[in-house]
Amino acid sequence: MVANKSFADTQKLELFVDRLIAGGDGLASWNGLKVFVRFAAPEERVRVRIVQKKRDYAVAEIDQIIEPSPLRIQPRCQFYGQCGGCHLQHINYIGQLVVKKYLVNDALQHIGNIYVPINNIKNPGPEWRYRNKTQYPIGGKRKLKIGFFERRTHNLIDIPVCHLHPSSFDELRNQIVHILKEAPEIPYDEINHQGNLRHIIFRENYDRRLLVIIVTRTRSVNPRLIETIATLPSVIGVVQNINAEKTNRILGAQMNILSGQNYTSQNILNRQFRISASSFFQVNKNQAEELCRKIIELISPQGTETVLDLFCGVGMLSLVIAEMVKKVIGIEIEPAAIEDAHFNALTNSINNVEFIQGDVARLIDRFEQTDIIILDPPRRGCTPEILKQIPRLKPKIIIYVSCNPVTLARDLAILEQSGYRCEQIAPLDMFPQTSHVETVVKLIPEYN
Repeated sequence: MVANKSFADTQKLELFVDRLIAGGDGLASWNGLKVFVRFAAPEERVRVRIVQKKRDYAVAEIDQIIEPSPLRIQPRCQFYGQCGGCHLQHINYIGQLVVKKYLVNDALQHIGNIYVPINNIKNPGPEWRYRNKTQYPIGGKRKLKIGFFERRTHNLIDIPVCHLHPSSFDELRNQIVHILKEAPEIPYDEINHQGNLRHIIFRENYDRRLLVIIVTRTRSVNPRLIETIATLPSVIGVVQNINAEKTNRILGAQMNILSGQNYTSQNILNRQFRISASSFFQVNKNQAEELCRKIIELISPQGTETVLDLFCGVGMLSLVIAEMVKKVIGIEIEPAAIEDAHFNALTNSINNVEFIQGDVARLIDRFEQTDIIILDPPRRGCTPEILKQIPRLKPKIIIYVSCNPVTLARDLAILEQSGYRCEQIAPLDMFPQTSHVETVVKLIPEYN
């Protein structure tokens, strides 16, 4: 409910949208107040209604587009604006790339006080059907729903087709809908913490077949359900994940192989990688390769370097650069990912790598001086303990890979205060149609 009388629910404001901000909303102003306009495009004039009013900002929805942005197009998906997965389908793809470059620049300047020219996004790759992994929530008391959450809510929308992943995902999802309707399994109710089936996850194999991960609240799962899914020709394996907690986190700690294999494989720059069901891997293969190529370019290896790869996952970056340097040491907390990394080193006949399982924050103080450090942390960024230890190792090059411009800017500011400076900043479009952006940054010593 709008508290300020000047923002009565029935009042319409005419606003000019200056630009987009993190999350994809448009930014306008009214009498000095910031107004965030949902699904706006840069440089367009709109008539809006205020749906939320706070002390220092307001949130608005568009009632009428008076002068459309030159970037505005018709979204492809019928659920766009309702589903929370995409944020930028109403903007043409070249415009999306410009917006994402600006989002990175805006975060670095306003949060990190970093003023370095940002590279244009090069070689963006396919803008549709690029994902190799999709996570579907399952719900519905009276009618089964498998889809995605409504924007900024946990209201589940039944969505049979998504244009971000391969059509094989849609086909398998629809097959499983019919199977579940016949199976005596109850969808999970997150409010009452009842029911069993929480999520279903698909991961694509290099041969376009799919690994199915079924997330349940209890250990029990109907064997007939598993048997039926496992016999589908597109399925290479079925894995159960048990998440008994009342939480929004998707995966629990325990994985059980129910049928077939519990991993997928991907080929990246002529190297093969096994990815276990619980291991992280980039969802966009094309841009994963672009990320590797960009890091090689930034490092410009001479063959004599020792590289410390922090948050190494299944060893993708470690193993891609290993043959170009003297030695690589990778650290990763996820046990399954480290097992994959060891397997991947053997598969690719690479023997100058060492992988260590454990918390980066606890292990980094074991190391002395190193030539290159690669950081690829989760969205929350690095802890202060890690950032404090990095300058002690005196790397000649730091490569920071981030999917969150906000935490990236925060961490870069700390590294710059400790004697390093950003030399090159290169965004990549790992997530077309969304406001998310991957960024690779090269830092060198201030007085290099």
